Amino acid sequence: MILIKPTSEWTQAILDYKTEFLSQSGVNWIDGSSGLSDFINISDWLDHLILYESNETIPNPDFVTGEQYLFIRETDRKIVGMIHFRHELNEYLFHYGGHIGYSVAPSERKKGYASRMLKEMLVEKKGCSNKKLLITCNDDNIESAKVIEHNGGILENKLLDESDNQLVRRYWIDN
Repeated sequence: MILIKPTSEWTQAILDYKTEFLSQSGVNWIDGSSGLSDFINISDWLDHLILYESNETIPNPDFVTGEQYLFIRETDRKIVGMIHFRHELNEYLFHYGGHIGYSVAPSERKKGYASRMLKEMLVEKKGCSNKKLLITCNDDNIESAKVIEHNGGILENKLLDESDNQLVRRYWIDN
């Protein structure tokens, strides 16, 4: 398993990942994918990612900079997960979104990939300027809560996100 930044080399695998998610009934968003579901053209999404890596190029001042990663199973070059690291938090992210968002392909769930991917991201970002990282999940997402707790997450509290009426668990992990 490897954690890498997306490039055009992975266009078909990214499209396959997106298609697998969006083919599920009622799904129109992919967590931890930097808005992949909003893009028809993968090259436009890749350009979007580059813009959001720097304060000098970020097109929306209400958003924060971050980095997108793919979690690749090397044996078949399949994207089993995506994970996004935010360099900082705005008010909304501080309460409901956190520094890290992730997803695992529906066909690859319950295989330990989310826990491994989060662990790899924590190793990748060890020593960054954030001494503590906030990771959140919906209160009813027990699997994600287990992943966060398995990686050292300490539950601080639960807050109601009034934008979608979801109770959100807020975990901190020492970095």
